Amino acid sequence: MENKKVEVKINNIEYTLVTNEPEEYVQRVALLVNKRMNEIGEASPQLSTAMKAVLTAINLADSCLKTEGVLDNLRSELKGYMEEAKGLGTELEEKRLEVEKLREDVHKLQIDLAKRETELSSLRRSAQQGRGMGGA
Repeated sequence: MENKKVEVKINNIEYTLVTNEPEEYVQRVALLVNKRMNEIGEASPQLSTAMKAVLTAINLADSCLKTEGVLDNLRSELKGYMEEAKGLGTELEEKRLEVEKLREDVHKLQIDLAKRETELSSLRRSAQQGRGMGGA
């Protein structure tokens, strides 16, 4: 991206910033800094602009570091969830293969049952025919 100049106002002083960030983003950053400086100035009106700026920087750095800590914790949790999901995916595949094997077993048993039913029917017919001949 190309560098551009963005005009911002912080603590009633205008600054020209050279940046490659979108202007809307730079304005949001400036508004946040201005808001924090105003809060510090209202709480301690005797502070110089330099002192307000340093305290604002300290407060924003503190916020940044705490946010990084939260982000690190979220990354760690996400990594754990991803590892758990990978394990569950492997387990799911194993169960899918097991179900497929069981379906094949059921199919083989159904074929075997059909053969045995056919054999049984054939034996019954033979037995009935044998009784029919012997009883005459």
